[in-house]
Amino acid sequence: MKYITPIFFILLIGISSIYSCKKEKSQEVDMGYSYFPDKVGSFVVYDVDSFFYNDFSDHIDTFKFQLKEKVESVFMDNQNRPTLRIERFVKFYDPKKPYSDIPWKIRNAWAANLTGSSAERVEENIRYVKLIFPVSSTASWNGNSQNTLEPVNYSYLFADQPLKIGKMAFDSVLQVNQQDETNLISKKFYIEKYARHVGLTYKHVIDVQSQPDGVPDSLLPIWIATPIMNRVDAGIQYIVTINNYGNE
Repeated sequence: MKYITPIFFILLIGISSIYSCKKEKSQEVDMGYSYFPDKVGSFVVYDVDSFFYNDFSDHIDTFKFQLKEKVESVFMDNQNRPTLRIERFVKFYDPKKPYSDIPWKIRNAWAANLTGSSAERVEENIRYVKLIFPVSSTASWNGNSQNTLEPVNYSYLFADQPLKIGKMAFDSVLQVNQQDETNLISKKFYIEKYARHVGLTYKHVIDVQSQPDGVPDSLLPIWIATPIMNRVDAGIQYIVTINNYGNE
C-alpha cells in the first residue's frame, strides 16, 4: 500500500486552494457599479442647451451655460447610509467671453446613494432611482419607486458599448430610457447615458404640450396632425452633454 507523504498532502491542499480561489474569481459578477462613481473630488463639466416654450408670449427662450457637478464629501443620511454630497456650479454663456474667463458660481447641492442594488439621486428634493444593478439590457424598474410621483418605467437600451458623446469617446456606455410618450397634445422624452468611471455623460429631455391640431383624412379612418414639435405651446427641452471630467 502506498502512503501519501505529509509534504505531498500539503502541496495537494495548496494547489486545490489556488484552483478554488481562481474559480471563485472567475464567477464574480460585474454589477456595473463603475457607471456611478462615488469618489470624493471627482467632477464632470457639462455644456447645457435649454429651450423654454413660453405660451404667454408665443416665444422660445434659449439659454446656454456650463454646469459642473462635483462629489464634495460623503455623509451619513437619516438611514445611516453613506451619501454623496454633490455640489453644482454654473457659468452662464457670455458671447463676449470664453467660459475659461467666467468664474464658477455655486447653484445648489444634491445628494446621491450607491447601494448594492441601485444608484439613487435626490434632485430638487425628489429621489429618483437612476440605475439598478446588475446592469442588464433586459432590466427595467420604476424610476419613481422612492418618491410619491406616478410610476415611470425605466429600462436599459444598451450597455458596455463604445460611444462618442460630444467631443469625447468612451469605451463603455449605457443608455437609460426613462420616458418616450407622444400623443396629439403632449410629448415626453427622457434619456440618460452613463460611462464607466465617469457617470452621467448625456441627458436629453423633451417635455412639451400643444393644442390639438390636424385634419381628418378623407380616405382613411385616422387623424393627420402637424408634428407636435412644430406646434409647441408650452414646455421645456434641454440637452446636457459632457465637456470634460477629472478629480480635484
